[in-house]
Order: sequence, then C-alpha cells, then structure tokens
Amino acid sequence: MTINTGTQQGGGLTKIGNNCLLMVGAHVAHDCKIGNNVILVNNATCAGHVEIGDHAVLGGLCAVHQFVRIGDGAMIGGMSGVERDVIPYGSVLGNRAKLKGLNIVGLKRQGFDKDMLHRMRRVYQILFEDNAEDMPLQERAEKVVAEYSQYPEIKKITDFINTETRRSFCGP
Repeated sequence: MTINTGTQQGGGLTKIGNNCLLMVGAHVAHDCKIGNNVILVNNATCAGHVEIGDHAVLGGLCAVHQFVRIGDGAMIGGMSGVERDVIPYGSVLGNRAKLKGLNIVGLKRQGFDKDMLHRMRRVYQILFEDNAEDMPLQERAEKVVAEYSQYPEIKKITDFINTETRRSFCGP
C-alpha cells in the first residue's frame, strides 16, 4: 500500500478517514480525500485529487482518474477504469466504467429499509432511465428534489450532482 503526501498546489493534505481498509497494493495519490469506512481492495488505485465518500468500496485492480469524485456508499467493480464522477450509492463497472444501477447490497448493509430502497430505485429511474436523454442531468435532479427533498439520503445524491466538478458523471 502507498499513500502520497499532499502537494502545495493541492492544499498540502492527503486525508484518509477512520475505519478504512486499504488492502495489499492499494494506492492513494497526493491530495486525495478518503471518507470513513472506505475499502480499497487489492491494487485499487486513486490518482491525485480523488475524493471518496463514506462507505464506498473500490474493487480490486480498479483505477480512478485524477479529480474524480466517488459518492458515499458507491461500489466500483473490480478492474474498472473510472474517469467520471460516481453518484452516491451508485454501482459502476467496466473498462471505462458505466453506471450499472444502485449499490443495493451496500444500502442494505447500511440499514436502509425497503421503503427507502424503493424510493432510491425511483430516484435512479428519474435520473437515468425515464426519457433521460430528453433533459440535462441537473434538470432531472431538480425533479427529484421537488419530489423527495425531505429525505437526506436522496438529497445527498442531488447535492452531489449539483456540486461543481472537473469531471462529468458516470452514466448507464
């Protein structure tokens, strides 16, 4: 495992949260911010300035491009190349990672009940399935806010989408 220090240009800080598991060969480059309860499986690599939310899991041999943000509870499949931001609770997979759905196993492990899982699935449909090509992602996120603003877990997804980023988002 390797962890690089922060650079002067990047704020001088590489930060790893509590209760993380970094397995053999995992690499955290300069100026990364890793949340709590994150797992980096064998040889998972994060380039500089990557941000990873709490409870995320990065599968073995995956590679995350610089400046990518990975949301809370996201699952990155083994041997995936992640060039774009991954929404909270999203599950991505592939040589050039694509969003495959929600990380249902992770959501259950974090104690999400069936009603919340159904809401999260509906939010995913609004964001990525229901005529998604007809309007920009930010507009679809506004639709989600209008329907589900009372749920902090869902607000986490829409806030993530509405936060300025240097990368685009992984889509299906």
